[in-house]
Amino acid sequence: MRVVGKRKEGTGDRAGLDALVLRFGGGAKKGVFRYRSQEEANRDWDQWMIERVQRRIKMCSE
Repeated sequence: MRVVGKRKEGTGDRAGLDALVLRFGGGAKKGVFRYRSQEEANRDWDQWMIERVQRRIKMCSE
């Protein structure tokens, strides 16, 4: 078997996915969160996703 090159970042392998998460920023902050209601949890989740999308748009536009 002949190996032509090694892939640094791919879409299906674990190392590639980890690299993409670090590049675009993760989703939720690290830690354990306790919420009084589902609405509070959903609000935080939406905020994290908004920040992640904004970082991705900023990186792609540069």
